[in-house]
Amino acid sequence: MPAAPQLLFYLGLGALLTAEEAGIFLLPGDISIIAAGVYASQQKSYVLVSWAVATVGMIVGSWVLFSVVRRSPASQRAMPDRVRTLIRRHGAIGVGLARLIPGFRNATVVAVAAASLSPRTFLLGLVPAAALWAAILLAVGWFGGSAILALLGQLDGYPAVKFLSIGIVLAAGILWAARIWMVSQKAES
Repeated sequence: MPAAPQLLFYLGLGALLTAEEAGIFLLPGDISIIAAGVYASQQKSYVLVSWAVATVGMIVGSWVLFSVVRRSPASQRAMPDRVRTLIRRHGAIGVGLARLIPGFRNATVVAVAAASLSPRTFLLGLVPAAALWAAILLAVGWFGGSAILALLGQLDGYPAVKFLSIGIVLAAGILWAARIWMVSQKAES
């Protein structure tokens, strides 16, 4: 890969992960890191640079989300005392372990910020977890990328896969719309 496309690849990866972690919008951040591992295995990029970019992108995005939630008085009022106590008790180790659970990464940042955990403790848990998570996903792409691409190539011709994919997206959209409607109804009453 020539220098300019590589630079764009790394900038795109970093921007995508930063935006996803900051909660700006939902993006396929984990899949992007796996794809970076696949590209690195095909000598189209450097795995260590991808790892550094992914780690920094996750840290910066999480820090932005942490800062925004921490400044919101509404988020602090919404956090139950029991959860606040649990977060403070487990500190940086709890942050790090929770950040390694798929689906709980951004929720962990929101909970930690709302519980008013110190920025230093947050970073002590966040940084190693981000580095480890990026390494795990890059390894999945590096070692399993060819198999993943072969499987996707085999599934491409099956209409059932397309219908299933569309069904999942529609179901998620309907659930999301229903949730918004329920929250707005609660706010009105």
